[in-house]
Amino acid sequence: MNILIAGLVKGSQATRLIEEGTKLGHAVHGIFGSHLVSRFNGNFVDIEFRDHPLKPQDYDIVYLKLTGKTKFDWYLVARHLHDKFGLQVVPDKYVLDDYTVFYSPQADYLKQAEDASLKYPKSVIFKNAASLKNAIKGFEFPLILKLSGGSFDRKGRGVKLVSSLGELKALIKEHREDSERFTLREFIPNNGDLRVFTVGYKAIGAMKRTPKEGDFRSNISQGGDGEEFDLSTRPDIVQMAEKLSKITRTEVAGVDIMLHKETGEPYILEINPGPQFEGLEKYTKVNAAKEIIRYFESKVKGLGYLPESS
Repeated sequence: MNILIAGLVKGSQATRLIEEGTKLGHAVHGIFGSHLVSRFNGNFVDIEFRDHPLKPQDYDIVYLKLTGKTKFDWYLVARHLHDKFGLQVVPDKYVLDDYTVFYSPQADYLKQAEDASLKYPKSVIFKNAASLKNAIKGFEFPLILKLSGGSFDRKGRGVKLVSSLGELKALIKEHREDSERFTLREFIPNNGDLRVFTVGYKAIGAMKRTPKEGDFRSNISQGGDGEEFDLSTRPDIVQMAEKLSKITRTEVAGVDIMLHKETGEPYILEINPGPQFEGLEKYTKVNAAKEIIRYFESKVKGLGYLPESS
């Protein structure tokens, strides 16, 4: 099986996926999103890569791990290759009609809001400072502000804790040109959060993340501490994470869930497609890279998938 990872070439994740893919007898290649070349001539369409010997249609499956503006071109190309050559795509929501290729984070919010069992903090999405007066109705400080697009979408860089209207206005003004949208979310008192990893809509493991002193973000990449979380103690969280990944068609996901500090009630913070899994492999015994490759196998062969830990 030939596996293409679009948007991931270097680093520990690429290394681990290549390692586990090779062990299982597969060829795994990574390519930068910007290397995509689409050639049009009359009714002839040819999709290729810059300085790369294989074309997308030479692969069995493509795993889209893209950020920035190139992702939208890839979504359209992936759909074309899926329809014409049968190329399998992960996540497949980018190529199926029930989601539409004009993908936006609002699509996931809409799917999530349709199920009352998926509780999440009150949130609002808006585009610019002119909408702030209307957007902030019904909220009380402190609040969480999330910036979107580019590097903001990685490693918790775009998540801010704001304690006043003046601070909020200043942040929006500062980032009015580089954030694609703004999301405000009510603050849930907590002692960190849970990152539940799902592959093929099945929970394969989880870790509890605790912020470093002086920070509110639990991201491991921001200095947070991690430890294994026993999912058998909270089947409600397993059900929540698996249901969210399925209804949003996020086949490889990191579902962030926060437990209220006083009540223990779980709230969904967000679902992350193609999450980093170094922390999970470090703090637990889960071989996340192997599970992802095994899921790709099952998808290409049209078979059901079960994690090895099941």
